Order: sequence, then C-alpha cells, then structure tokens
Amino acid sequence: MKKLFTVIVLVLAVQFVNAQTVIFSENFESGTASSTWGTHYKGEETVISKPMSAAPKVLTGGGNYVGLLQDINGSYTGSAVAVNGDVTLKDYSIEADVYCYQNQSLSAYAGLVVYSDSSKKDFYKIRVDFDVSNRINFSGLKSDPATFLPLFSYDFKGTVYAGGYPTTDGWHKIKVEVRTVSATKVSFWCYFDNILLTGSPVSYDKAGAVTAGRFGLYSFQQSATGLATYYDNIVVKSMPPTAIEDENNIPTEFSLEQNFPNPFNPETKISYKLQSPSHVSLKVYDLLGNTVATLVNEYQQAGSYNSNFSINNTQLSSGVYLYTLQAGNFTSTKKMVLIK
Repeated sequence: MKKLFTVIVLVLAVQFVNAQTVIFSENFESGTASSTWGTHYKGEETVISKPMSAAPKVLTGGGNYVGLLQDINGSYTGSAVAVNGDVTLKDYSIEADVYCYQNQSLSAYAGLVVYSDSSKKDFYKIRVDFDVSNRINFSGLKSDPATFLPLFSYDFKGTVYAGGYPTTDGWHKIKVEVRTVSATKVSFWCYFDNILLTGSPVSYDKAGAVTAGRFGLYSFQQSATGLATYYDNIVVKSMPPTAIEDENNIPTEFSLEQNFPNPFNPETKISYKLQSPSHVSLKVYDLLGNTVATLVNEYQQAGSYNSNFSINNTQLSSGVYLYTLQAGNFTSTKKMVLIK
C-alpha cells in the first residue's frame, strides 16, 4: 500500500522507526508485579500479582499469575488506579485481558487508563459496567462541581458492540488507542474483544485538556469489601508519529473507489480516500457475509491509499464478492467479480 501525498513529519526519524513498538508489557509471570507500577492517587493501592487460581475464572491461554487491583480502604469513592510509564507519553495504545463482572449487586467497574497526570488531577478511562446499564463508558476524571458529573463522558450502548454484550462474568480483551491532535484536543479509539466500538473515535477538545500522561489500570467498587479486578497480558505500544499533510493533497471527503480491474484474476487494486485521520478497516466478504480477507486494520492519516487484493494461495471460486471500508463513522461497500 502506498500513500499518494506528501507528508511533512514533525518528529525525529528515530521516532518513526520505532512506531508501533512495544514500550511496556506485563504478564505477572515472575510472581510479582513490575516495580515500576505506581498510583495516580498518592498513598493508594497499586496492582499486585496473584496466582491464577485466585481469579474467579482461569484465563484461557494465560499463565500461572494474574494482576489484582482493588481499593482496600474505600477512599476516592472506591476507585483504585495503578499507573506506569512517563507523564510525558503521547500517542500510544494500551490493551489487556480484563476480568469483567455482569449484573453484580454491588457495581464493579473494570477498565484501563490513559494520560494520567497526578499534578493535573486528571486521567481518561474506559470502564465496563455490565449491570442494568449494560454499557462501556469512556470518560475523564474531572467533574462539574455543580452536577458532580464528568466534564467529559461518552457511553457506548445498544448495538455498538457487534458481538453482543456479555451475559456472564468472564475475561475480555479491552484496548484504547489515544492520540494528541492539538494543544487542546485528544482522540480515543476504544475496542472490546478486538472489535472497534461504533462511535470511535471519541474526542475531547477543551482548554486544559490533558494531552499526555501515564497509562494504567482502573478498578471501582462501591465498598471496601467489594469485588477485586483482575488483569493479564498488558501491552502498551507507541503509535505512528503525528504528521502534517500538504493541504492541497488532502481529500475533501471519505470515499471508496471501484476496484480495478473488475472483473479480475488473480489480483485487483482497491483505492480509497480519507478526509481525516481515522482507524481504517478494509475487508473482503463473500455473499454469505463471511470474511474472506482483511486488507487493512490500522490507524491512518488523511490521504489517498491503494490496497491490492490477490487470490493467490486461496481456494476462492469465481463469483461476486463484497469489499467494505470503515473509517471512523464512514462506511462504504462495493461489489467485485472474480473470474477464473
């Protein structure tokens, strides 16, 4: 795939080389949590390592240990926030296997934290709340003193999660990608069980917004005897560097072009345009809705792109296939014909 516009990168070349590299990982298999874990709230609890047998259910594919985070003394309204990394970190993703509770009598929220800055008394968090609300919430920490509601909050509800919300307690993969767009704006892409939630990216644009910070884990319970949160396989990766494109080459709209050649055999080119930076998914399906190929699944800058689809080393038969582009809230599907 080739970008068709000029990019002026505003970061050092070495940062570009290290894009998408792992900057932190934790699986607790040493029997102790990394010594670099700290807390957002001074003097509060941080994550500790426990045998896998301590978790309510064994994580399939997990090891012998998991992380546990719990507010023991009931302070800070029952929340515990363990953080790691440097407060100057920007543009990264954090993912983890998280044990999520469903319909518990005492609310137990589990989630992840990005851009934690204790000096500014703020962070952003994704948390699952599978009770009568049945939602995934993304919000900031700071609240309106008049209403006590978060200054920034977004609920992923209803059909935004294609897999259907869980009906039982269990382990789930949660992921957040965060990017600093400007001095006042940050954007977030939220995933649950590897599915990008409809409504992403969520953006917060306000003077005083936290635009850098540490990553971490979030646990909330309504009492000191409430439910602990368990974590495993935590991975943090740097995101590609921010860039400024030549404005004359930036598309004025999102679009998906007809593949060429069409009909095709054995290869065809699919072109598309992005009006703004987005997480992009480009997939090929058969007429039954089965995924044939995933051509693109990544964050991309605004611009024009090509992606090649080849049937080499496949068992695809002649017929009509569909290809779908999803970029932010934009979705488009077109037909293509394979003739052997």
